[in-house]
Amino acid sequence: MSATILNQHLHSHGLDLITDTHKYRKVVALRPFNKGSVVITSRPLCNPIIFPTHRAQHCETCFKTKGSNSSTSATAGGLGLERCSVCKKRYYCDRDCFTVAWKGWHKWVCHDKDMEDLDYEMLKMVVISIERLRNGAFKEPKQSGVATATTAAAGSHGTGEQESLALTEYVFSTLMGHEAIADPVEISKYKEIATKIREQLIVAKFPFKSESSRGEPPSVAELMRYLCRFHCNNFSIHDSQLFTMAEGTFPVGALFNHSCRPNAIVMYEGQTQVVRTLEDIAVGQEVCTSYVDNGVQRAERRQLLRGKYYFDCLCPRCGDGESSETAEKAGFRILDDLIEGDQDGEDGKKVDGEWLTKQFETIILPGARSLQVAGPSLQPPTMITRSSFTSYLIHSLVPLIQTGATEQSYMERLFAIYDALQTTPHCTPKPFTTTVMTNATSFFNTSLEHQSWALASKIGTFILALYLMIYPRHHPLVGLHCFTLAKCLWNDVEGGMTSVRLSHEILKLSRNILTVSHGRTGQNASLVKEIETFMRTVESELG
Repeated sequence: MSATILNQHLHSHGLDLITDTHKYRKVVALRPFNKGSVVITSRPLCNPIIFPTHRAQHCETCFKTKGSNSSTSATAGGLGLERCSVCKKRYYCDRDCFTVAWKGWHKWVCHDKDMEDLDYEMLKMVVISIERLRNGAFKEPKQSGVATATTAAAGSHGTGEQESLALTEYVFSTLMGHEAIADPVEISKYKEIATKIREQLIVAKFPFKSESSRGEPPSVAELMRYLCRFHCNNFSIHDSQLFTMAEGTFPVGALFNHSCRPNAIVMYEGQTQVVRTLEDIAVGQEVCTSYVDNGVQRAERRQLLRGKYYFDCLCPRCGDGESSETAEKAGFRILDDLIEGDQDGEDGKKVDGEWLTKQFETIILPGARSLQVAGPSLQPPTMITRSSFTSYLIHSLVPLIQTGATEQSYMERLFAIYDALQTTPHCTPKPFTTTVMTNATSFFNTSLEHQSWALASKIGTFILALYLMIYPRHHPLVGLHCFTLAKCLWNDVEGGMTSVRLSHEILKLSRNILTVSHGRTGQNASLVKEIETFMRTVESELG
């Protein structure tokens, strides 16, 4: 296996891997990609690690969720899971999945009490996976969750070579581990874990039969390199609603660099990682995903990226000022200045429900028709309050998404909004900081719990305005929030048919966004279908 084979694989998907002075290397498009396209899929190097708190909800082999619809379900209530009778800690949806797991890895970890440690578990799984691949013991199950999900995802982007296990291992060997600059305390911990695993595999008589292993497990130094690569390149695996439930190593997916304003998103179909475009991507343009939450302040993002991935972000939102600064960089620099701030509440007092209720009760919900047609740029309000901010952002940006405006048109409008927010007087505390967003989100969830639908609708609309200000317009977080907001509006009896009509419009917005991030085929598409089913319910009420 060589770089030539990797390039051939990427080329078959319309991608190229080229060197870069600042980033080491980057993935660029060899052909245009429309928004919502599957750029490529990536398979895990070894079986991903489901968090202990989520094990009872997911099959360890195929990642199907307990209670989900399945033709193999044993009960009418959906998919049932049974746990391993020996360790009683891992769950499987049927005997086929258990057999795959037992032969592939579980018999070597079932009795290991140290498997509760994530680093230990991942390293041991990586060693087992690589050796079984090298000695020819690994056989891809014909109907495995990986194979099925890969086929489903591939259907939405045409032809492209399927990733081989040998390619997966090769790409993993090329990933950066940054051992030389890693925290010495962490390195010491990795050495301890590596030593323990090597000794345990020898005692367990794991069959190292490949030519490269010569009957011995990898050295402690090599095991430490594996662990460093994992830590610098691992992914948190989430479901269609972005709830994190596992971690895994996806080497091909790790080739994509980070941006705090990404043009692609990482999603998952079972154990298969799917990279989808959030906007149209031109030939020669770099394809970037995001390693951290784009909704946090610049200093926190840079600290997270430096601490885990060992680089200083130079994306349009984070790069240092320079004489050749583009309009895009200047615009995003304004955004990060706008959202900075740690104040919320009145005169330094602790924020409470009564004060927050007063802040959000003044918000006037938009009319459904006002969101359907994109008009000229709106004049900013004379004073930015939570209410005027919400109205300004929602009326300015939502119609552009609903009518499918180009990214250029959308960004021009967004940067004009940034300029207006920077120069227009605002109330105290500043209504669009990440601190305000955090408190609003918490209060929104409280209002949902109390079924205070009218208040929740106003808070949710305010949060939508903040999301549109900060996140890419087709980010799944925006679409998922729209779905929740639409349910609030539909339940808001006080709002009458006005709220029902607005609920329908927000459902359309949710569908438009999630069709891009989740697609129309595969497991994630079920969420889009759920939205469309709810839309029909609302339409029947509208007559």
